[in-house]
Amino acid sequence: MPRRKKRKRRQNILSKVLKEATPLLLLTIVGGVFAGSVLGKMKDVLVIIPGVFVLVPAILGLRGNIGVAFGSRLSTLLHLGLMKPSVKLTSLLLNNILGAFSLSFSFSALFGILAHGLCLLLGLPSAGITKLTLIGLMCGVFSSLIMIPFTTVLTFFSFRKGVDPDDVISPAIAVLGDGVAMIAIFVAATIVQKLSLPDMSLLIIALLVVKESFPSRYRFFRIFLESSPVVVICGLLGIGAGLYLHYHQHDFGAAPYLLVLLPQLISKVGSIGSISGMRLTSGLYIGQVRPFSWNKFVWQNIVAALLLSLILVIPIALVTYLAAFVLRVGEPVFFVLFIITFIGMVPLSFGASLLSFLIASLAKRIHLDPSNVVAPLITSLGDVSGIFLFVLLLQFFT
Repeated sequence: MPRRKKRKRRQNILSKVLKEATPLLLLTIVGGVFAGSVLGKMKDVLVIIPGVFVLVPAILGLRGNIGVAFGSRLSTLLHLGLMKPSVKLTSLLLNNILGAFSLSFSFSALFGILAHGLCLLLGLPSAGITKLTLIGLMCGVFSSLIMIPFTTVLTFFSFRKGVDPDDVISPAIAVLGDGVAMIAIFVAATIVQKLSLPDMSLLIIALLVVKESFPSRYRFFRIFLESSPVVVICGLLGIGAGLYLHYHQHDFGAAPYLLVLLPQLISKVGSIGSISGMRLTSGLYIGQVRPFSWNKFVWQNIVAALLLSLILVIPIALVTYLAAFVLRVGEPVFFVLFIITFIGMVPLSFGASLLSFLIASLAKRIHLDPSNVVAPLITSLGDVSGIFLFVLLLQFFT
């Protein structure tokens, strides 16, 4: 790339990120309101099937972790010229699709087992390993059948139109993904609730063991192997956050409308942090930045993340208020929604963008693909930190 063009591209980073990412992030508010409304209406299901609340952050996080990492890999391959923006099942594309679906299938079921085990360990009620595992598995499969084709088409389409996929993948997945995941949880929980199931814990574990022997025969095993530790860490973080929510779920009784805000808060922090992480990952590969080198390119992306979070505060609070009011989810207070959104999202988004560069730099230094590491970790850390801060703020405003 000529120096003049490279310099111009660096100067336009801030405006380019804001121009390309802001519209989709605003659309994520609609998806977040829908997901939050579903969660707000799930109170009865959460009581009837104890332990489902523990799965909610993990399932939402898994959708983002696998989907955004999948999109990040495709985006990097497009930037490097190793893949053409054409939806044809080449071996490279097929390996990435199989890797993403394999991760979703395996870990959505595994998280059901972990949720049950942790509930028992901490003395919390659980619907049982069979029901929680089936709910997790059904959610993972259903979400992947929709989100993986959607991410593939979006990545190629945006690249062909001259839009950087790194700016749109994460928020676009959040627009559709949160709603899809919450519907999947609701439908799966409703179906499992009506089933009379024996204890099949040993069978479930045996099936997962058999399943893990499958990918090793295929080339996408490297994606699965490299991503698995990250997905496990992210899943444990999500389940930990879910346990924290499970423990404090009675606190929402005084202000149930805040359940409508919860998916908004945690998904936006993850989306904004992932945008920075994906852009910085691509920058490391195409030579715009070196590991741990805090140059202008890095700081422009971090400032863009801060501005994006500030732009979204009022729309999130306003749309959440209107949705809770129309759906009669409690008695919403706009001031409370605004304060919690501002305190919960702006500093966390800025911190997530800083951390994304450190994680990308470390991954590059130790010869891991940052595409498999950065977006999942940032999404999960954003979810967890958002939930803990949200519950902490809840104590002051209810």
